[in-house]
Amino acid sequence: MTSPNYQAMTEQELRDYVRRNPQDEDAFQYYLSIIRSRPGVLCTTDEEADAEMQRRVNQQAS
Repeated sequence: MTSPNYQAMTEQELRDYVRRNPQDEDAFQYYLSIIRSRPGVLCTTDEEADAEMQRRVNQQAS
């Protein structure tokens, strides 16, 4: 099975993919790199990054 091209996905598509495929660590890490690159978002630990991603996913799902 070939791996999807995360860079070709929109942020929305990637977020949806990560939600449907939580076992795909590469996709999750790539999505976190997008979140971390935004100005004003400071994640110093993996736990903070996970919490920030979950907060944003829940916020956009509402």
